[in-house]
Amino acid sequence: MVVKNLIIKALLDIEESGKKIPNPMGEIYMLLEHLTQKDKLFLTLNKDFEVNEEEFFKLLNKRLNDTPMAYIIGKKYFRNIVLKTDERALIPRFCTEELIDIVNKYIKAGDKILDMCTGTGAIALAIKNENPSVELSLSDISKDALDLSRENALLNNLSVNFILSDLFDNITDTYDILIANPPYISKEEYINLEADLFKEPKLALVGGDLGYEYYEKIIKQAREKIKRMVFFEIGYDQGNIVKDILEKNNYKNIKIYKDLEGFDRFISACI
Repeated sequence: MVVKNLIIKALLDIEESGKKIPNPMGEIYMLLEHLTQKDKLFLTLNKDFEVNEEEFFKLLNKRLNDTPMAYIIGKKYFRNIVLKTDERALIPRFCTEELIDIVNKYIKAGDKILDMCTGTGAIALAIKNENPSVELSLSDISKDALDLSRENALLNNLSVNFILSDLFDNITDTYDILIANPPYISKEEYINLEADLFKEPKLALVGGDLGYEYYEKIIKQAREKIKRMVFFEIGYDQGNIVKDILEKNNYKNIKIYKDLEGFDRFISACI
């Protein structure tokens, strides 16, 4: 089937499915680019280009069955790197890129940095890419996620360390900076998430009954292993909660940062 006819049929299938896909044309072109290895400009200018109809609609049906686009095409761009994405780890979010700018302001040459709950390795690998002199260690409780972060380090030709650990259990060294984007959704919130989020690892999403339990654990333990600063991504309504936890554990210079949509999204503190 040629591109122009395939697009018409795909739009009809999406409409008939009743799925709320915010940018149907954008997603159709993403699938076409993935399948044909041609860019959007080529496909737009060559509407009579033949595409494997069966293979395309297999991919579209995955999307209509709530598989996230990043899992279907198997990659996600993050800052200046490209990441392999699959069901082993949470898909990196665009808003998390803002955390890199915050951390970069405080990094010193030669710093040792620990990225906890690393998932795909997005945060750590982006920082290493932009700060080659730092020593990065990536840790995660999930062996599958850590294996994926290894693959992403190789993909981007970045030299970092890997530690399989439940928070600080297997962390034996000390670090200048800790970065963590832990699970921070409550069990109640998880039940009401959008359908495609159920395709991502629950382990990487649910932070406990209340959602902020991991912050309590990490903040209490971090003082023994972290020498200078901690940085966290947080839920939109958790700024004051995490700030209180930091204050109770005698952290200083606590700052809450809003994301581009105006929600509390990151927090930093000094040891």
